[in-house]
Amino acid sequence: MSLWTSSILSLGLFLLQTTQAQTQAINAGPKSVPSDESMVASDDRPHPVVFKKRDWDLTQAYFDVFNILSNENPCSQFYGGPRPATTALNGFVSLVRSQPLTREVSFQMGGTQRLIHSVATGASYRLFERTMVNTNGSFYQRRVDPLRRFPSDVGDFAAGSRKARALILLHELGHLIQGDNGDWLLPDDGYNGPQSNANTRRVQQACRSQLDTLK
Repeated sequence: MSLWTSSILSLGLFLLQTTQAQTQAINAGPKSVPSDESMVASDDRPHPVVFKKRDWDLTQAYFDVFNILSNENPCSQFYGGPRPATTALNGFVSLVRSQPLTREVSFQMGGTQRLIHSVATGASYRLFERTMVNTNGSFYQRRVDPLRRFPSDVGDFAAGSRKARALILLHELGHLIQGDNGDWLLPDDGYNGPQSNANTRRVQQACRSQLDTLK
């Protein structure tokens, strides 16, 4: 299974309510802006995003991942803890748009980056101008014929399954969150299939117990 982070997407929709600093025009190149503290609840834990127009598969995958990352467990710790992880997840998923892409691709992100640091949650992450999930890929499609190559499985999980969709979102989230060493949790994999597969395996290893609870 190959998940790609590249620069050939169109702009996503359904933005969260943002601060003035976030809604200002995006200039060329990475830009650091303060995060939207309105996503943080009174108990300092981010609330889940409520979507008015989203397909069921994407909505379910988001809530599955949000619930996983909201709790203290090996998966949320891989992403820096529940508060940073869910803060970055909310910003990321609010930009996702579904669109047909080539069948080899499950997800693509590209365009201008915004670098965000949340004082309230301690999250440091980036968001891409264009964020796309492929309606022809392994997020939505199941492989009816086992002899066919596509859509590919996602790690150990069957294409189009609930576990596969959650793992795809977790993979992409790993490209967005900055670790303590200043690097992204997962290196960019672009058109590098082996690197993409290695990134998926790394996330699956960190989150396997939580993913296995999804039915």
